[in-house]
Amino acid sequence: MPLKPASDEPPRQSPSAPVRNPYILNFCKVLVEKKGEQHPPDALKKLLHDMYRLFEAMLGQNMVRALPEDLRRKYLTLCEDLSRLNYETIGDIFDKNVPQYEQVMKSTMKQFAEIFMRNRVFNPKDYPVPLKDDSE
Repeated sequence: MPLKPASDEPPRQSPSAPVRNPYILNFCKVLVEKKGEQHPPDALKKLLHDMYRLFEAMLGQNMVRALPEDLRRKYLTLCEDLSRLNYETIGDIFDKNVPQYEQVMKSTMKQFAEIFMRNRVFNPKDYPVPLKDDSE
């Protein structure tokens, strides 16, 4: 007889598990495919993780640049003391003051794709993947 969960609630991700935007993750996968790169599954997973993190950083920088100057200064001051910063505050600043967020996302994707396609040469040695123990 299969075990039944203790609760009807869906299982939660662990707190350390990152929440990933599936569209951005798919965008990264498409770039790798478009470039014609072939990788073992573990190396591809690591590469996509690194690409995702870089894209997030670029998007964050571009969103901050899209803020009006006075709000940009306010936000950067808040970032100096992270105890004063929370998702609600971030939402209040960006949701109301970056109305062209879709354009910022599109331009970031274009910027990221151009950099990736022009400069990146994959070398598995740059992305070491731990070897699995054959005894498992």
